[in-house]
Amino acid sequence: MRRTPALPSLAAATVVALALAGCTGGTSSASAEDGGPMTAFYEKLGGSFEDEDYERQQREMEEIIAACMAEQGFEYTPAEPVSMEEPEGLPEWDSKEYAEQYGYGATTSDEIYGGGEEYVDPNADYLATMSESEQTAFYEALYGTPPEVDPEADPEAEIEYNWEENGCSGKASHEVYEQQGGIWEDPEFTALSDEMSTEWEAVLDDPKVSAAQDKWVECIADAGFDFSSPDEPQQAIYDELNALYEAAAPDAEGDVEGEVDPEASFEPDPAAMAELKEKELELAAADYACKESSGFTKAQNDAYAAIEQQMWDKYGERLEAIAAKYESEK
Repeated sequence: MRRTPALPSLAAATVVALALAGCTGGTSSASAEDGGPMTAFYEKLGGSFEDEDYERQQREMEEIIAACMAEQGFEYTPAEPVSMEEPEGLPEWDSKEYAEQYGYGATTSDEIYGGGEEYVDPNADYLATMSESEQTAFYEALYGTPPEVDPEADPEAEIEYNWEENGCSGKASHEVYEQQGGIWEDPEFTALSDEMSTEWEAVLDDPKVSAAQDKWVECIADAGFDFSSPDEPQQAIYDELNALYEAAAPDAEGDVEGEVDPEASFEPDPAAMAELKEKELELAAADYACKESSGFTKAQNDAYAAIEQQMWDKYGERLEAIAAKYESEK
């Protein structure tokens, strides 16, 4: 089942983007359009979000999964990474044209990527030779055992992720995206990350950003929408999209008879998707126009550029010193 993950707020996403990169040694510099010295530092050390880095990381994960599955007595054929490269001629994601044609890219993802190629599981033939119990064991080794649902539990309670409970895929994700040569376990690095995250939030207190945000709230209200900050509209669309996919999926009690096929696709109601798409396009266009007319986009970009430089001046030497300890492990 295809699921679109909920997006964090802009401020949180920026902190996460910085925090989730790995580290080795090196100097850092960047032009304004590249993001700034902090962004350049983390991209140099941990990889960017470019297609080339994504494919490399996916191949690393698949190799780790194959070795892990072999240790548990299963054959596993690594899957080829799915390209994340955007089609030629696509408008810039933060442009007026993109907002008007594709909204936030939520309900329009198939239009953007042409629906994509149908995924073919390279392990399908191998799985077809197994009994039902053997297939269950295969998927448990691959993804871990699904947790039992407590009907008395708070449905809003946060579930803590533990890679050790997610089979070989959890192990691969941990080694490729989280471990990063051991720096994540470095007490100095984790303490510094917490300190930087707190300071990064100061961008929200920038008076020019606050003033522009107030103007944006008035503008978006005039357009017929009720939001208190510019990071809410996109999140709201993705939340609604997730809800449509959840409604289409079998519930915990089992909406369908028998075992649920893990490769099955439960698509949302077409009418509901069409309605959400119309809302997304209208909202994204209004959101873009209000960010421009209120001066929010410029104020925020200026604030981020300033705080990146400020943080690099304060933490840059310490970051590189910590990273240098792990350079030999890369």
